Amino acid sequence: MAGRPPLRIGQHGKIGRIDQGGGVWLARCRFRDDDGVVRIVERRSPAGRRDQYGKLAEEELRDALDARRTPTEDEIDRDTLVLSLCRTHLRRLEEEGRSAATMSTYEFALGKLEPRIAGIRVGEASPGRVDAALRAMVKAHGPTMARQSKTILRGALAMAVLGGALDTNPVGEVSQIRSKNPPKGARALTGDELRVLVTAVQESDYCLANDIADPILLLIATGVRRSELLAIRWQDIDDEAGTVSISGKVVRVKGQGLVRVEAAKTAAGLRTIPLPRFALDMLEKRAAQPRLGDLGVVFPSTAGTLRDPNNFGKQWRKVRDDLGVAETTTHTFRKSVATLIDDEGLSARIGADHLGHRHVSMTQDKYMTRGRQHTVVADLLDRTVAISDE
Repeated sequence: MAGRPPLRIGQHGKIGRIDQGGGVWLARCRFRDDDGVVRIVERRSPAGRRDQYGKLAEEELRDALDARRTPTEDEIDRDTLVLSLCRTHLRRLEEEGRSAATMSTYEFALGKLEPRIAGIRVGEASPGRVDAALRAMVKAHGPTMARQSKTILRGALAMAVLGGALDTNPVGEVSQIRSKNPPKGARALTGDELRVLVTAVQESDYCLANDIADPILLLIATGVRRSELLAIRWQDIDDEAGTVSISGKVVRVKGQGLVRVEAAKTAAGLRTIPLPRFALDMLEKRAAQPRLGDLGVVFPSTAGTLRDPNNFGKQWRKVRDDLGVAETTTHTFRKSVATLIDDEGLSARIGADHLGHRHVSMTQDKYMTRGRQHTVVADLLDRTVAISDE
């Protein structure tokens, strides 16, 4: 004798009604959830209403089946607190491998956002309430942290949409967060300015005493991020090929301190960069000196441990005025390399590959200097639209 046919996913079996007495019935059936597991689902007659034959109980059950979702660890409904959903969202980002630095930034922003959304439930997260919370963040903590909070809320409430608790994501209707004074960004230095600066850092007592000269030279030679610079190991240098492999970065992880992670900001960030002769000469001289610590990094701290990128940035800010480059940051050298690549007429793709950008548009829009005079255009027009006086 053949058994009963298997239920398809999303299908329920025959509904049975069980008389509980006193005008109360229990309606129940088997239901195969999205994960393929068959579960028993049941509902009772509505409280306060006499259900003579169990019809009301069955109606309750059918409504529940229509809205049925597979039970999960993080069940979401309209009564779920938005703050709880934000924490779940950040946990999932961490599980997906989001960098420790990014997670630290998001967790700090969520801590500042918490007082403004602590009692709001998913069903109460209207565009107006979300906008009010973000406006309060702008006023108290600035537009950058407000944008970070907006990103967290967008991801968290997207989970509510996927879970069926919301029809649309209210963050999509929130107005854009703008800065009163948009950041100018790092100014790119010209080739002549870089040449003068290289000499200046090598003659600076402060730079030599604090081991700043060689790292700055390699930043100019490569255009890498300072977190990548301080993660470079001697084994990443190929003297014969004249290259350096960017295979990691130094970050500060909560509860662990500084760590070297085998990752980059994007997949394109793991790359091999050809080195100019002046950088290879510097590395050759440095390799002959006694090495601090046993981590094998080219630029360790004075204790032989990993060097803190933030501390390195502070050291640079302390000496840059004396070197005549008051407005520069360590990121200036990255933008300078991008601009020199552009000035040479090399493609934005070459620039993106060298700098480790995932998108060529990033190199063009953010790193290659705009708004300059281009005499080559006038020369082109002179050649093309030449007017003869003869």
